[in-house]
Amino acid sequence: MSQDAENTAVAAEPLGNAGKDHAHAREARRLVAAKLPGEAGTMPDETGREKLCADFREYLVALKRSPNTVFATMRPLTPFFAFLDGRGLDLRAAALRDMEAYKIELQETGRYTAHSIDTYLRAVRRFYAWMERTGKVLVNPTDGLPFPRVKDALPRTVLTPTEMRKLLNAPDTSTPLGIRDKTMLEVFYSTGIRLAELCALTVYDVDVIAGYARVNAGKGNKDRVVPMGRKACDYLKDYLRHVRGRFTRNRRDERALFVGPKGRKIHFLIVERLIRGYARTAGIKKRVTPHALRHTCATHMIQGGADVSHVQRLLGHARLTSTQIYTRVAAQDVKATHALTHPRESDEA
Repeated sequence: MSQDAENTAVAAEPLGNAGKDHAHAREARRLVAAKLPGEAGTMPDETGREKLCADFREYLVALKRSPNTVFATMRPLTPFFAFLDGRGLDLRAAALRDMEAYKIELQETGRYTAHSIDTYLRAVRRFYAWMERTGKVLVNPTDGLPFPRVKDALPRTVLTPTEMRKLLNAPDTSTPLGIRDKTMLEVFYSTGIRLAELCALTVYDVDVIAGYARVNAGKGNKDRVVPMGRKACDYLKDYLRHVRGRFTRNRRDERALFVGPKGRKIHFLIVERLIRGYARTAGIKKRVTPHALRHTCATHMIQGGADVSHVQRLLGHARLTSTQIYTRVAAQDVKATHALTHPRESDEA
Protein backbone atom coordinates (compact mmCIF):
# COMPACT_ATOMS: atom_id res chain seq x y z
CA MET A 1 0.00 0.00 0.00
CA SER A 2 1.51 3.36 -1.02
CA GLN A 3 1.61 6.40 1.26
CA ASP A 4 -1.11 8.13 -0.80
CA ALA A 5 -3.23 4.99 -0.59
CA GLU A 6 -2.63 4.85 3.16
CA ASN A 7 -3.79 8.45 3.55
CA THR A 8 -6.90 7.71 1.49
CA ALA A 9 -7.56 4.67 3.67
CA VAL A 10 -7.63 6.88 6.76
CA ALA A 11 -10.15 9.25 5.19
CA ALA A 12 -12.35 6.40 3.98
CA GLU A 13 -12.38 4.46 7.23
CA PRO A 14 -16.02 3.87 8.33
CA LEU A 15 -17.13 5.12 11.70
CA GLY A 16 -18.17 2.62 14.35
CA ASN A 17 -20.74 2.61 17.13
CA ALA A 18 -20.09 3.20 20.80
CA GLY A 19 -19.30 -0.03 22.62
CA LYS A 20 -17.08 -1.90 24.99
CA ASP A 21 -13.99 -2.11 22.75
CA HIS A 22 -11.25 -1.08 25.20
CA ALA A 23 -8.78 -1.30 22.32
CA HIS A 24 -10.48 2.07 21.54
CA ALA A 25 -10.21 1.38 17.84
CA ARG A 26 -13.76 2.38 17.04
CA GLU A 27 -13.60 5.41 19.32
CA ALA A 28 -10.32 6.40 17.69
CA ARG A 29 -11.99 6.37 14.28
CA ARG A 30 -14.58 8.79 15.61
CA LEU A 31 -11.76 11.09 16.71
CA VAL A 32 -10.91 11.76 13.08
CA ALA A 33 -14.22 13.42 12.29
CA ALA A 34 -16.21 14.01 15.48
CA LYS A 35 -16.69 17.42 17.08
CA LEU A 36 -16.32 17.24 20.82
CA PRO A 37 -17.42 19.46 23.70
CA GLY A 38 -15.01 22.34 24.03
CA GLU A 39 -14.55 22.81 20.28
CA ALA A 40 -15.88 25.83 18.43
CA GLY A 41 -19.56 25.70 17.61
CA THR A 42 -20.47 22.67 19.71
CA MET A 43 -22.00 24.28 22.81
CA PRO A 44 -24.38 27.22 23.15
CA ASP A 45 -22.54 30.28 24.47
CA GLU A 46 -25.32 31.26 26.87
CA THR A 47 -24.78 28.17 29.00
CA GLY A 48 -21.04 28.70 29.39
CA ARG A 49 -20.46 25.04 28.55
CA GLU A 50 -18.03 25.75 25.74
CA LYS A 51 -15.68 27.59 28.11
CA LEU A 52 -16.11 24.96 30.82
CA CYS A 53 -15.36 22.13 28.41
CA ALA A 54 -12.35 23.92 26.97
CA ASP A 55 -10.97 24.45 30.49
CA PHE A 56 -11.67 20.83 31.41
CA ARG A 57 -9.89 19.66 28.28
CA GLU A 58 -6.88 21.83 29.16
CA TYR A 59 -6.90 20.30 32.65
CA LEU A 60 -6.75 16.77 31.20
CA VAL A 61 -3.96 17.74 28.82
CA ALA A 62 -2.04 19.32 31.72
CA LEU A 63 -2.24 15.95 33.47
CA LYS A 64 -0.47 14.53 30.38
CA ARG A 65 -3.36 12.30 29.46
CA SER A 66 -3.08 10.78 26.00
CA PRO A 67 -5.24 12.17 23.14
CA ASN A 68 -7.30 8.96 23.22
CA THR A 69 -7.90 9.36 26.96
CA VAL A 70 -8.89 12.99 26.55
CA PHE A 71 -11.27 12.02 23.76
CA ALA A 72 -12.75 9.14 25.76
CA THR A 73 -13.38 11.51 28.69
CA MET A 74 -14.83 14.37 26.64
CA ARG A 75 -16.99 12.43 24.20
CA PRO A 76 -19.54 11.08 26.76
CA LEU A 77 -20.36 14.67 27.76
CA THR A 78 -22.16 15.25 24.44
CA PRO A 79 -25.13 12.91 25.11
CA PHE A 80 -25.26 14.16 28.70
CA PHE A 81 -25.60 17.77 27.55
CA ALA A 82 -28.29 16.67 25.09
CA PHE A 83 -30.15 15.06 28.00
CA LEU A 84 -29.94 18.29 30.01
CA ASP A 85 -31.16 20.37 27.07
CA GLY A 86 -34.06 17.98 26.48
CA ARG A 87 -35.24 18.56 30.04
CA GLY A 88 -34.43 22.27 30.18
CA LEU A 89 -31.90 21.67 32.94
CA ASP A 90 -28.95 23.93 33.70
CA LEU A 91 -25.57 22.25 34.00
CA ARG A 92 -24.85 23.80 37.40
CA ALA A 93 -28.33 23.12 38.79
CA ALA A 94 -28.41 19.37 38.07
CA ALA A 95 -29.08 17.18 41.12
CA LEU A 96 -28.68 13.51 42.01
CA ARG A 97 -32.23 12.75 40.83
CA ASP A 98 -31.28 14.12 37.39
CA MET A 99 -28.22 11.86 37.29
CA GLU A 100 -30.43 8.89 38.14
CA ALA A 101 -32.84 9.86 35.37
CA TYR A 102 -29.93 10.11 32.91
CA LYS A 103 -28.72 6.67 33.91
CA ILE A 104 -32.20 5.22 33.38
CA GLU A 105 -32.43 6.90 29.97
CA LEU A 106 -29.14 5.34 28.86
CA GLN A 107 -30.32 1.92 30.03
CA GLU A 108 -33.73 2.16 28.38
CA THR A 109 -32.41 3.07 24.93
CA GLY A 110 -31.02 -0.46 24.58
CA ARG A 111 -28.08 0.94 22.58
CA TYR A 112 -25.48 0.70 25.33
CA THR A 113 -23.86 -2.14 27.22
CA ALA A 114 -23.38 -1.93 30.98
CA HIS A 115 -19.72 -1.19 30.31
CA SER A 116 -20.60 1.73 28.02
CA ILE A 117 -23.08 3.16 30.53
CA ASP A 118 -20.46 2.89 33.25
CA THR A 119 -17.97 4.73 31.01
CA TYR A 120 -20.45 7.51 30.20
CA LEU A 121 -21.42 8.04 33.84
CA ARG A 122 -17.83 8.07 35.05
CA ALA A 123 -16.94 10.75 32.51
CA VAL A 124 -19.78 12.92 33.80
CA ARG A 125 -18.72 12.27 37.38
CA ARG A 126 -15.16 13.29 36.58
CA PHE A 127 -16.35 16.47 34.89
CA TYR A 128 -18.42 17.44 37.93
CA ALA A 129 -15.60 16.49 40.32
CA TRP A 130 -13.34 18.92 38.45
CA MET A 131 -16.02 21.65 38.58
CA GLU A 132 -16.51 21.07 42.32
CA ARG A 133 -12.76 21.19 42.96
CA THR A 134 -12.40 24.44 40.99
CA GLY A 135 -15.39 26.09 42.67
CA LYS A 136 -17.67 26.06 39.61
CA VAL A 137 -20.35 24.04 41.44
CA LEU A 138 -20.95 23.64 45.16
CA VAL A 139 -21.87 19.95 45.10
CA ASN A 140 -21.08 17.10 42.73
CA PRO A 141 -24.54 15.78 41.75
CA THR A 142 -23.10 12.34 40.90
CA ASP A 143 -22.15 11.71 44.54
CA GLY A 144 -24.20 8.74 45.70
CA LEU A 145 -25.12 7.65 42.16
CA PRO A 146 -25.03 3.82 41.93
CA PHE A 147 -23.08 2.66 38.90
CA PRO A 148 -24.06 -0.40 36.86
CA ARG A 149 -22.37 -3.67 37.70
CA VAL A 150 -19.81 -4.47 35.03
CA LYS A 151 -18.56 -8.00 34.60
CA ASP A 152 -15.01 -8.70 33.45
CA ALA A 153 -15.83 -10.04 30.01
CA LEU A 154 -13.50 -12.42 28.24
CA PRO A 155 -11.56 -11.05 25.26
CA ARG A 156 -13.69 -11.06 22.13
CA THR A 157 -11.03 -12.43 19.80
CA VAL A 158 -8.08 -14.68 20.59
CA LEU A 159 -6.28 -16.36 17.72
CA THR A 160 -5.08 -19.94 17.90
CA PRO A 161 -1.34 -20.55 17.40
CA THR A 162 -2.08 -21.81 13.88
CA GLU A 163 -4.13 -18.70 13.03
CA MET A 164 -1.44 -16.46 14.48
CA ARG A 165 1.21 -18.18 12.37
CA LYS A 166 -0.90 -17.66 9.25
CA LEU A 167 -1.35 -13.98 10.08
CA LEU A 168 2.39 -13.48 10.64
CA ASN A 169 3.10 -15.11 7.28
CA ALA A 170 0.53 -13.03 5.37
CA PRO A 171 2.72 -9.99 4.44
CA ASP A 172 4.78 -10.24 1.25
CA THR A 173 8.31 -9.83 2.58
CA SER A 174 9.74 -9.46 -0.92
CA THR A 175 8.57 -5.83 -0.78
CA PRO A 176 9.65 -3.01 1.58
CA LEU A 177 6.08 -2.47 2.82
CA GLY A 178 5.71 -6.19 3.41
CA ILE A 179 8.87 -6.22 5.53
CA ARG A 180 7.56 -3.27 7.54
CA ASP A 181 4.17 -4.88 8.07
CA LYS A 182 5.68 -8.25 8.98
CA THR A 183 7.87 -6.47 11.54
CA MET A 184 4.90 -4.66 13.07
CA LEU A 185 2.97 -7.92 13.43
CA GLU A 186 5.96 -9.64 15.02
CA VAL A 187 6.47 -6.78 17.48
CA PHE A 188 2.75 -6.72 18.33
CA TYR A 189 2.64 -10.46 19.01
CA SER A 190 5.97 -10.58 20.85
CA THR A 191 5.40 -7.64 23.19
CA GLY A 192 1.61 -7.43 23.58
CA ILE A 193 1.78 -3.64 23.40
CA ARG A 194 -1.21 -1.48 22.53
CA LEU A 195 -1.79 0.07 19.12
CA ALA A 196 -1.08 3.62 20.32
CA GLU A 197 2.06 2.39 22.07
CA LEU A 198 3.36 0.73 18.92
CA CYS A 199 2.74 3.82 16.79
CA ALA A 200 4.47 5.99 19.42
CA LEU A 201 7.69 3.94 19.41
CA THR A 202 10.79 5.80 18.20
CA VAL A 203 14.06 4.42 16.87
CA TYR A 204 15.57 5.25 20.26
CA ASP A 205 13.05 3.11 22.15
CA VAL A 206 14.15 -0.28 20.80
CA ASP A 207 17.27 -2.28 21.62
CA VAL A 208 17.47 -5.09 19.10
CA ILE A 209 20.70 -6.41 20.63
CA ALA A 210 19.40 -6.83 24.18
CA GLY A 211 15.85 -7.49 23.00
CA TYR A 212 13.87 -4.76 24.76
CA ALA A 213 11.48 -1.95 23.85
CA ARG A 214 10.71 1.07 25.97
CA VAL A 215 7.04 2.07 26.06
CA ASN A 216 6.79 5.77 26.90
CA ALA A 217 3.68 7.23 28.50
CA GLY A 218 1.52 4.15 28.03
CA LYS A 219 -1.97 3.86 29.48
CA GLY A 220 -2.19 5.87 32.67
CA ASN A 221 0.83 7.88 31.50
CA LYS A 222 3.15 5.13 32.75
CA ASP A 223 6.46 4.07 31.23
CA ARG A 224 7.60 0.47 31.09
CA VAL A 225 10.20 -1.71 29.41
CA VAL A 226 9.00 -4.85 27.63
CA PRO A 227 11.01 -7.76 26.23
CA MET A 228 11.05 -8.51 22.51
CA GLY A 229 11.55 -12.06 21.30
CA ARG A 230 14.34 -13.20 19.02
CA LYS A 231 12.21 -13.35 15.88
CA ALA A 232 10.76 -9.90 16.46
CA CYS A 233 14.28 -8.51 16.92
CA ASP A 234 15.51 -10.25 13.76
CA TYR A 235 12.76 -8.75 11.64
CA LEU A 236 13.24 -5.37 13.31
CA LYS A 237 16.95 -5.43 12.39
CA ASP A 238 16.06 -6.23 8.78
CA TYR A 239 13.48 -3.43 8.69
CA LEU A 240 15.91 -0.89 10.16
CA ARG A 241 18.74 -1.88 7.83
CA HIS A 242 16.89 -2.16 4.54
CA VAL A 243 13.53 -0.39 4.70
CA ARG A 244 13.20 2.47 7.16
CA GLY A 245 16.19 4.39 5.81
CA ARG A 246 14.75 4.15 2.31
CA PHE A 247 11.44 5.55 3.49
CA THR A 248 13.00 8.40 5.50
CA ARG A 249 15.66 9.50 3.01
CA ASN A 250 13.92 12.88 2.65
CA ARG A 251 12.93 13.12 6.33
CA ARG A 252 16.11 12.45 8.26
CA ASP A 253 14.71 14.13 11.37
CA GLU A 254 11.82 11.64 11.71
CA ARG A 255 12.11 9.68 14.95
CA ALA A 256 9.10 7.35 14.63
CA LEU A 257 10.06 3.70 14.37
CA PHE A 258 7.34 2.68 11.94
CA VAL A 259 6.84 5.00 8.99
CA GLY A 260 5.16 5.09 5.60
CA PRO A 261 6.90 5.26 2.20
CA LYS A 262 7.23 9.06 2.48
CA GLY A 263 8.90 8.82 5.86
CA ARG A 264 6.03 10.02 8.00
CA LYS A 265 4.95 8.31 11.21
CA ILE A 266 2.42 5.60 10.40
CA HIS A 267 -1.18 6.42 11.32
CA PHE A 268 -2.88 4.10 13.80
CA LEU A 269 -5.89 3.71 11.51
CA ILE A 270 -3.57 2.44 8.77
CA VAL A 271 -2.18 -0.21 11.13
CA GLU A 272 -5.68 -1.30 12.07
CA ARG A 273 -6.70 -1.51 8.42
CA LEU A 274 -3.57 -3.45 7.47
CA ILE A 275 -4.15 -6.05 10.18
CA ARG A 276 -7.74 -6.63 9.07
CA GLY A 277 -6.54 -7.00 5.48
CA TYR A 278 -3.85 -9.52 6.39
CA ALA A 279 -6.38 -11.48 8.44
CA ARG A 280 -8.57 -11.78 5.34
CA THR A 281 -5.55 -12.79 3.27
CA ALA A 282 -4.74 -15.49 5.84
CA GLY A 283 -8.31 -16.81 5.65
CA ILE A 284 -9.07 -15.97 9.30
CA LYS A 285 -12.81 -15.54 9.83
CA LYS A 286 -12.51 -13.87 13.24
CA ARG A 287 -12.60 -10.09 13.68
CA VAL A 288 -8.90 -9.37 14.06
CA THR A 289 -7.85 -6.02 15.51
CA PRO A 290 -4.56 -4.76 16.96
CA HIS A 291 -5.99 -5.39 20.42
CA ALA A 292 -6.76 -8.98 19.45
CA LEU A 293 -3.02 -9.48 18.98
CA ARG A 294 -2.50 -8.19 22.53
CA HIS A 295 -5.10 -10.65 23.81
CA THR A 296 -3.50 -13.43 21.80
CA CYS A 297 0.00 -12.70 23.12
CA ALA A 298 -1.19 -12.78 26.74
CA THR A 299 -3.32 -15.90 26.31
CA HIS A 300 -0.57 -17.87 24.55
CA MET A 301 1.93 -16.93 27.26
CA ILE A 302 -0.45 -18.10 30.01
CA GLN A 303 -1.07 -21.32 28.09
CA GLY A 304 2.70 -21.77 27.79
CA GLY A 305 3.10 -21.60 31.57
CA ALA A 306 3.95 -17.92 32.14
CA ASP A 307 3.29 -16.56 35.62
CA VAL A 308 0.31 -14.20 35.54
CA SER A 309 2.28 -11.49 37.38
CA HIS A 310 4.92 -11.55 34.63
CA VAL A 311 2.23 -11.13 31.98
CA GLN A 312 0.77 -8.29 34.05
CA ARG A 313 4.07 -6.40 33.89
CA LEU A 314 4.42 -7.11 30.17
CA LEU A 315 0.97 -5.71 29.39
CA GLY A 316 1.30 -2.78 31.78
CA HIS A 317 -1.85 -3.61 33.74
CA ALA A 318 -2.26 -1.63 36.94
CA ARG A 319 -4.32 -4.42 38.53
CA LEU A 320 -3.63 -8.14 38.53
CA THR A 321 -7.35 -8.80 38.09
CA SER A 322 -7.15 -7.29 34.59
CA THR A 323 -4.55 -9.89 33.62
CA GLN A 324 -6.31 -12.81 35.29
CA ILE A 325 -8.97 -12.68 32.57
CA TYR A 326 -6.47 -14.47 30.33
CA THR A 327 -6.20 -17.39 32.74
CA ARG A 328 -9.93 -17.96 32.18
CA VAL A 329 -9.42 -17.95 28.40
CA ALA A 330 -6.56 -20.44 28.76
CA ALA A 331 -8.70 -22.65 31.00
CA GLN A 332 -11.45 -22.73 28.37
CA ASP A 333 -8.95 -23.84 25.74
CA VAL A 334 -7.61 -26.57 28.02
CA LYS A 335 -11.17 -27.78 28.62
CA ALA A 336 -11.88 -27.90 24.86
CA THR A 337 -8.63 -29.77 24.21
CA HIS A 338 -9.43 -32.21 27.02
CA ALA A 339 -12.82 -32.96 25.49
CA LEU A 340 -11.26 -33.66 22.10
CA THR A 341 -8.25 -35.70 23.18
CA HIS A 342 -8.90 -37.50 26.46
CA PRO A 343 -9.61 -41.23 25.88
CA ARG A 344 -12.52 -41.34 28.30
CA GLU A 345 -14.30 -38.57 26.41
CA SER A 346 -14.76 -40.90 23.45
CA ASP A 347 -15.64 -44.05 25.44
CA GLU A 348 -19.20 -45.19 25.02
CA ALA A 349 -19.33 -47.24 28.24
